[in-house]
Order: sequence, then structure tokens, then C-alpha cells
Amino acid sequence: MKKRLHPVRVLFSIIHLLKNLFFPAIFLFVIHSASEAKWVIWGRYGFFAFILISMIGAVLTWWTFRYEFREQTLHVHNGIFVKSERHVPLERIQNAHRHTSFFYKLFRMTSLSLETGGDEASVKLDMILLKEADRIEGMLKGEIEQDIRRIHFKVTNRELFKASFTSLSFFTIIPILASVYFTMDDFFKLGGLTREVADYVMAALWLLIPIIFALFIFGAAAGIITTYLRYGNFGIMSDDERIYLKKGVLNETLFTITKEKVQAVKWKQSLLKQWFGLVEVELISAGNVGEEELGTNSLFPFLPVKEAARIVEELLPEYKIKMEMEQLPRNALWIKLMRPSYLWIITTIILLWWQPVYWYASPILLMLLLFGRWLEFKRARYLINGSFLQIKSGIFSTELLVTNREKIQEIDVKEGLLQQKWNLSTIRIANRAKPVHYAAMMDVPVSVAGAFYDWYAKRE
Repeated sequence: MKKRLHPVRVLFSIIHLLKNLFFPAIFLFVIHSASEAKWVIWGRYGFFAFILISMIGAVLTWWTFRYEFREQTLHVHNGIFVKSERHVPLERIQNAHRHTSFFYKLFRMTSLSLETGGDEASVKLDMILLKEADRIEGMLKGEIEQDIRRIHFKVTNRELFKASFTSLSFFTIIPILASVYFTMDDFFKLGGLTREVADYVMAALWLLIPIIFALFIFGAAAGIITTYLRYGNFGIMSDDERIYLKKGVLNETLFTITKEKVQAVKWKQSLLKQWFGLVEVELISAGNVGEEELGTNSLFPFLPVKEAARIVEELLPEYKIKMEMEQLPRNALWIKLMRPSYLWIITTIILLWWQPVYWYASPILLMLLLFGRWLEFKRARYLINGSFLQIKSGIFSTELLVTNREKIQEIDVKEGLLQQKWNLSTIRIANRAKPVHYAAMMDVPVSVAGAFYDWYAKRE
């Protein structure tokens, strides 16, 4: 039986439309309220005509969109003037996103995105009842009854507090204050009063220090609240076949991924996370990524390193991550230092041509670039561990990729002119994802590249 999305979807489409037209309405009916110019008058007519056409379009879009599950296939029908019909076998649906905003909760509804493999777009069922979403997810698992889900991680208030500082979310107050500073005078027509107050505060130390302290406290509180609303109720669960990620307080997101579709596991650490011993674990999955704003292909971004290792081993027992890995040979450092830097060359030419008085910036930039290459050499690691490959790279932020030989779609081994003289190579792998995920390790010994090639040739 063909079904439509809930009729409330039309109301939400109209509300979203009016929200996007808020600033044009202010411009036409407030700022130019007394104007009798023809372009303003015709702009108002066009404004109302656009609203009318968009409202009609929202109703027709809702009316023509229908879906049904028949013979283990999802059939989607849509189109106002040009009709289209899409057939998606259930076996091609690999992951499922469930996003429930605060307003969706009020109506006991959710948005369900079904990810497919290959280059096909995901299917989004926006605004369906929660029980309908449960029914669809049950069909995808081949059973209506819910599996018993094991809980591997549940975020605590202490971890949320630490995450609010390592994410630097409290710095979001800076662009807000800058925006207020540059727009308040013009918007409220204060005649430069904002600038005068700011200059007075900057000149008075007894006012500046407590204001900075108050802003820091306000920014920290805002960061904690933002982190709590975004990552509160975060949980990592699994059953025998799937991994479930849940997060959000006001807006809830539930992400489901089939274990066998995981192509690789990536560990990401910024410099700040390295200091605090935290790591973000990302699952690289075959199929579409889904909606970018969900960000649910990542486990909790602020996991303690030991806790992350335990969770990955419980979720994917075959992924045995080893921290002791092979380093690059010493000649790899020399070739990294010898490679020409086009950034330094171009910057030096521009500097000497237009501002030769600042010539000393060129050697400073060169020293910074060389230091970055030395740091890149020190952090680079690789390891072939049975049927698994580990590659670690980065300068200040590092990434550790762990993947199975059978999950690698393509390999590439290259030798540049300098590498040939130093018996070094570059290996690159590709994992199935959308877009395709690439990882590379530069300046490994030729013998290692040959062993890597033979290792890949043994894949089943």
C-alpha cells in the first residue's frame, strides 16, 4: 500500500519558507516601508507571489511523493510535472539515519534517511511517525521485533565538561561580539556610541579585566550548554549485525550501520586532544554518507584513548589495533627536507618584489616548513598486521587508519625521481565509500612497498 509523508510536513515546509524570507521581508516592508519606488512596489508583489507559488509547490510535492515496500523492494514515486519512480532493493540499503528535531518530538515524528550503496542518492522519508520508522527499520533487519542492544558507551557529565573545552566551542562568542560591534551602530543608528564605549573600556584597566573575565565565564558556559545539547544522551550500542549511535537532547539523531559494511576505522587526534589523551573514532562505511549535518559516521569525538580501543574491539572484534608501529627510515627525513616548497618559493618572490624590507620573513617561513616536515616524519607510522593495514600520518593533527585487506578496493605504488635515488616509494590505498576514501604513506622503503604489494595480492 502506497503511503505519503505526514500532512504536517506541508506546514513545516511553509514555516521553513517564511523563516528564509525573514530578511527580505525586513528589507522590503521595514527598511523601505515609506518608499514608493517602483522596484520596491514590484518587489513586494513578487514577494507575495513567490510565497503563494512556494506554498502551492509544498502541497503538490507532499501529495505526489509516495512510497511503499513491496516484494523486498522500496518503491518511491514523486514528481509534479515530470513523474519518476525509483526501486531500491532492501538488500542495497546499508545504513539508516534517524534525525528527530525538537519540533518533530512534539508531533512524535522523525526523519529517516536510508543510505544505499554505490553512486545512488539516499532515500529520505522526512516526517514520518516514530512507529512507522520502527516498522521500516525492522523490515531492514528482516524482523519486526527489536534485537537486544548491548551498551558499550554512555556519556557522562564529566566527559561532556571536558569535551566543551577541548572542542573550543566557547570561542564562538568572539565572532558574535565582533558582529555586534560592527553592526550595532548602523542597525540602531547610535551615531558611533558603540565605538566610543569600546574605546573607553579599552582605556580603563579597572573595567577591562572584569569584563574579560565575565566574557570568559559566559563563553565557557555557552560552550558547555552547546556541547550538552549536541552530545547529551550520547550512546554507542550494538547487536550481532549493526552498530547504533545516538546523540542529542533537543534534536535527537540515531545512526545505524551494518558491521559488515565498515570498510575502515580512522583515529583522529588534534593537538589539543593529544594533550588530554582523547581521540575521535570514525567509521568509514560503504554507501552514501547521508546528511552532512548529522555527522553520525563518527563515534563520540572525545573518547579517552584506552576507552576507544575497548569500544572498537567490542564493536568490531576483528579490528586489532596495535599502537607499536614501524617508523620511516632515516633517509625518508632527508628526502622530505630536500623536496622543494612551492609555497616558500612563491612567497619569497612576492616578498622580495613588493616588500624587500621584510626579507627576514622568508627564512622564518622556511624554518617553519622544515620543522613541519620533520614533525611529519616523526609522526608517520605503518604496520602490516596479518590481514590488517595501519597507516598513521599528520603534522599537528594525526590520523590513524586501520583497514582490512579484503576491504581495500585499489592500491597504488609509485616512485618519484628523488625517491628512486633513495630507494623509497609511496603507497596509496582506496576504500569503498562516497566519496572514495584515500590514504597514503610517503617515503617507505622499496622493500616494504614490495612486501605490501605481495600482501595485497593474497587477498581473497
